[in-house]
Amino acid sequence: MRIRHCLFSLSVLTVAVPLTSVPPAAAADVHDCSGLSNDAVKTVPMPLAKWAQVACTPIGEVMMSKDDWIWIMPDASGMVFIPSQIVDGDPKELGNDSYFTKIDVQKVNGEEFERAYDTFHIGFDDKEVKPDGYRVDLQSVSGQTMRVFFFDYDTYAWGMTCEEDKCDPQTRFMVLDKNHRPEPRQPAI
Repeated sequence: MRIRHCLFSLSVLTVAVPLTSVPPAAAADVHDCSGLSNDAVKTVPMPLAKWAQVACTPIGEVMMSKDDWIWIMPDASGMVFIPSQIVDGDPKELGNDSYFTKIDVQKVNGEEFERAYDTFHIGFDDKEVKPDGYRVDLQSVSGQTMRVFFFDYDTYAWGMTCEEDKCDPQTRFMVLDKNHRPEPRQPAI
C-alpha cells in the first residue's frame, strides 16, 4: 500500500485524513464553534500548542497546524490533520457533535522515548542530536482513542502514530514552521 493511502486511510494506525477523501469544503472550512459541548477540548496544551490548534469544521473538531505551521506528508503529497472522528473510513459531516474530550500531552523519556524514537528514526542519520519527545493521547466524544508521538527539533518537528505501544513509521508526518524552513531529514526509503 502506498504511503499516502496508508497515512490517510484513518485506519487504526493512522491519524491523517486526505483532503481529497473528505469534501474539500468540509476539510478546510473552519467555522464557528458556537454550540460545541462544554465537554469539548477547546485549546491544546503546551508544548503541543506551539504547532497545533483545535478547530471546528463540518466533520467535527479537528486538531491541525497553527497558522504559522504546516503539517505535511514527507513526500509533500498532502496536508495532515487529526479529526475527532476516529473512524476507519471517511468522516461524516457531524459538525459540533464530534469533538475531543481529552488531549493529554506528556514529555517522554527513558524506555518509552527510546521505543518510539527508534521506530520513528528508521532511515535517518544515527548521529543527529535527539529531539524532545512528547506522547499525545486523544479521546473523542465517541470514546475512541488515539496516540501520537511528536519529536521536537525546535524549529521543526515530526509526528507519528502508535497503537498499544507499537509505532508505525509509515505514519510519520512533518511539522514545519512556515517562517523557518530548515532542510528536514527525509527517510532513506
